[in-house]
Amino acid sequence: MFDKKIYREAVSSLHASGEILQEVKAMTHQTRNPFRLSRAIALAAIVTALCAAAAVAAVGFIRYENPANMLQAFFGKNVESHEGIVEYNEYGKLITNMPAWERLPLDESAAQELVAPYLFAVGEQAVYGDYTLTVEAGLYDPSIGAGLLYYKVEHPDGVSGYEVFANGELWWPEDAPVFTKTNAAGRDYLDTASTTDTELWLCTYFVTDFITDASNLQVSIGDGQNRLDMTTVAVALPEDGGPASVELAEGAITLSPIGIRIHASALGLPVDSDIDQIILHYADGSDYVLEDEEAFISNRTYGFLDMEQGAFIDTFNRIVDTTALASVTIEGTEYPLTAQ
Repeated sequence: MFDKKIYREAVSSLHASGEILQEVKAMTHQTRNPFRLSRAIALAAIVTALCAAAAVAAVGFIRYENPANMLQAFFGKNVESHEGIVEYNEYGKLITNMPAWERLPLDESAAQELVAPYLFAVGEQAVYGDYTLTVEAGLYDPSIGAGLLYYKVEHPDGVSGYEVFANGELWWPEDAPVFTKTNAAGRDYLDTASTTDTELWLCTYFVTDFITDASNLQVSIGDGQNRLDMTTVAVALPEDGGPASVELAEGAITLSPIGIRIHASALGLPVDSDIDQIILHYADGSDYVLEDEEAFISNRTYGFLDMEQGAFIDTFNRIVDTTALASVTIEGTEYPLTAQ
């Protein structure tokens, strides 16, 4: 068994504030033992064809011209697969409890067809002291209310003070000289391939359910010891369009190439406890185990429970080809794509 609070944050979309969410996130980190990862891990490059990925995602958004590094960082083998980590301190207290995860090489054809056309360039900057935050690019899928944000933090003398867990997740401890955040619920991961001594590259998987204006994502950088002291840039998000999604169970389940949204009450599931099993089945007989508590596996990069809507939202650690799916199993019940 493992503490599901570590992997999903539950927030009331009507009552949550940025400060409350930050407190929730801080509490989840108290039970995990941080691991520092080498910033020199080399990743295989995606084919250059991705750099010419097709159409503009939405009117008013500029196509991101260099998606290769971003897609590798979000959906490739940015970190190695692991069988899971369970550790206790000298007093027998559980301090690290991370289910197994599997990272796969980037599916280049799926990336080019399903995701790359919807990446949009941002190019906005926020400056705090000698630090510069540059939001490079993003993707947003309104069908599930989740997206990706790719940005970097620069400092001429180097960026330090952050911690990285074994699964690649990055966070800023209380004594960090600087910190970054968004106004969305989300989780940051380190892009190990692009990060250098003076540039820290971050991959954020985010959910917009509790943001009052879901089209306005804010990204901030500021003082690590005084987190009310910060500068912010705004990132516009498309209000429609996005990667091709499919619906199952009469719309109770929405599957996107980057995540899944589940309306628990429509499936007869409680909203006061987490979903312990989500498995995606492909037509070729292969499976993507997103979550299986009994098997101690979790391949979600971020999990969010919108308590007002009774919606569970999870983001994926690989691109899901929605055209190749046959069904999804949730809590032992299989829902086929052909269901009426």
